[in-house]
Amino acid sequence: MEMPDKRSHKDERAESAKSNKQEANAMIARKLRGYYDSIIEEGTPPAFLDLLERLDQAERGEKD
Repeated sequence: MEMPDKRSHKDERAESAKSNKQEANAMIARKLRGYYDSIIEEGTPPAFLDLLERLDQAERGEKD
């Protein structure tokens, strides 16, 4: 009668945990990429661009 190898069972659990972690990381990466892409598609709001322009003009006014 052959005794089950405890190391192989540990190795299997470690591989399974590693695989689960990799799958979770891949899912998180896909979600983050999706959020990032949707933000990029939205562009910069006109009010924010206007504010940046006014700040730039104010800084140029101080330098003169």
